[in-house]
Amino acid sequence: MENLSAGNDPTGPSTTEDVDGHFERREMVGIVISAVVLVLIILLSILGNLSVIIAILKTPRLREKTSNVFLINLSLTDLMNATLVMPSAWVSLIADGWFMGSSWCYAQCAFNYWFIIVSMLTLSMISIDGYYAVLHPMHYVTIITPKVTKLAIGYAWLQGCVFALIPVFYQWVVYDYWEVVCAINWDKYSQEGGLTYVILAFLFCFLIPAIVMTFCYTKICRVAHEKAAGPEGGGKNNRQPINDKRVIQSLALVVAVFFLCMTPFCITKLIKICTNTKALPSYLYLVSALFGYLASATNPFIYAIFRRDFRRAFKHVLCRRRIFPGRVNRSLSDGTRMSITDTRRRRPSQPAPSILMVAEKTEGPISVPNRVTNCASEQTANEGNV
Repeated sequence: MENLSAGNDPTGPSTTEDVDGHFERREMVGIVISAVVLVLIILLSILGNLSVIIAILKTPRLREKTSNVFLINLSLTDLMNATLVMPSAWVSLIADGWFMGSSWCYAQCAFNYWFIIVSMLTLSMISIDGYYAVLHPMHYVTIITPKVTKLAIGYAWLQGCVFALIPVFYQWVVYDYWEVVCAINWDKYSQEGGLTYVILAFLFCFLIPAIVMTFCYTKICRVAHEKAAGPEGGGKNNRQPINDKRVIQSLALVVAVFFLCMTPFCITKLIKICTNTKALPSYLYLVSALFGYLASATNPFIYAIFRRDFRRAFKHVLCRRRIFPGRVNRSLSDGTRMSITDTRRRRPSQPAPSILMVAEKTEGPISVPNRVTNCASEQTANEGNV
C-alpha cells in the first residue's frame, strides 16, 4: 500500500497524465476559488448538521419521533464527511498534491465512499417514511417501528462499508489530482474488476435510491394535489397535518437537489471507467466532486430548517430553553399555527408524524395558555422586573 506515488511525484498517479508524460495542473485562480468554495461547504456542513443533531437531542418532542432517527443518521453521516474527508481534500487542494501518506489516502477513499453511500440510502429511507405517513397513515406506526428504523439504518451502514472497503482491499486507490480526493485508479483497474464494481455501485447506491425517491415523492405530491383540489379539501373536518402547497414545493426541492448534487459525481465515475479519464475536461471532475460535497451542506436545510418544529427548536435551544409540550408561539404573523392536535398526547390509533409532516394551517386564532414567548420578549420582561 505504500506504493502510492508514480515515481517521485508527490501527487501520486495522475488521472490527467497524457501518454507523453505531460501533466496538467490547476491554475492559481482555480485553486483559490475552489478552496474558498470548499471551506464554505465544510463550515455549512458542520454547523448545519450539528444544529440538527443538537435540536433533536435537546427537544423531547423531536426526540420522541421515531422518524427523526433517519434525520439524525443523515446529519451524522454528513457531519463525518465534513470532518474526515473534506479537510484532507482542502489541504491537498491548497498544497496542489497529496502529502499525507498512503495510509490516510486509503482511509479517506473508504470514508468518502462510505459516507456518500449511507447518505444516499438514508435519503431514500426518508422518502419511504414519508410515503407511508401520507399514503398509509393508519398503518404507519405498525410498519415504521423503532426496530425497523434501526435495522434500515444498520443495513445502510453495512452496504456502505462493503462498497467502501472493496477498493481498499484490492489496492485500487490512488490520489485523483483533479477530484482532490483519493479514489480508484480508473485507467489502470477498469479491466481488473473496477468496471463491475462501479456499475454495481451505480445501480445499488445511486440509481435504485433515486428511483425510490422519485416514486415516493411523486405519489406524495399526487395525494397532496388531490386533497388540495377536493371539494372539501379545505374543510375544517378534513384538515391534514401537512400544508399541501409547501409540501409539494419542498419535495420538488428535495429531488432537484439530490439529482443536482449526486448525478455529476456518479456520472463522471461511469464515464471514467467506461472510457478514460481524458474523456471530459479536467475541471469538470473538480466541479463534480464539489457538488458531491455540497449535498452534505444542503441536507440539513432541506430536511430540518424548512420545518416549523425545527425552527422553533433551534430558537429555543439558542435561548437555552426547552419547548414544553402543549405550548406554542403565537408570534406568527401569517395566521399559520401549530395544530392543537400536535401538542396533545397521541392516541394509540393515531400515526406518528413523519419527517415530511409540517404544521397545518388553521382558520382562526388558537387560545393556548402559558404561551412560550420569544427570546427578545423574555429578555425585556426580565429587565423590566429588575
